[in-house]
Amino acid sequence: MMMTIATQAAIGAFREIILGGIPLLLERSATAFLSFICSLSGIDALSGYRHSTDDVGDRFRKFIEEYFPPEYALHAPNLYLLRCRVLHNFSPAYFSLVHGSPQDHLSISSIGDPVLSDEVFFGDLRMAAEKFFAEVLVDSQRQDVMNARLTNLKKGGAIYY
Repeated sequence: MMMTIATQAAIGAFREIILGGIPLLLERSATAFLSFICSLSGIDALSGYRHSTDDVGDRFRKFIEEYFPPEYALHAPNLYLLRCRVLHNFSPAYFSLVHGSPQDHLSISSIGDPVLSDEVFFGDLRMAAEKFFAEVLVDSQRQDVMNARLTNLKKGGAIYY
């Protein structure tokens, strides 16, 4: 099975930019919030590569449910709402975002929200991305959906830099 050049380039760019760049943001508390922005953007991109629906929320939630550890499934609807608030308003909602507190990940914060620890969330994103990319490598249907997204500028477009 041959992946298209656009698909190969998108996977390579995702690995370099998102999976390679976020660890740099995790090195300092001052840039930790940016790691959440990039992680949520990465999930958004991956969900578009995986699901052909035009319903952004539906594909985002489905990607979380399919590729993240099972404990995220309950949180998938609010993770989508967090994605909307962070990407459109630069404001967290529905979760307490923390830096360097892996022991608190998905526990309940003092204000009653689930906690997202930046490094755990990123680690789970990395695992989900690689699981998806492994499927793309061997599944022509996954390749077709991803390539359709990459070749349609109105719905996504290719990653070239």
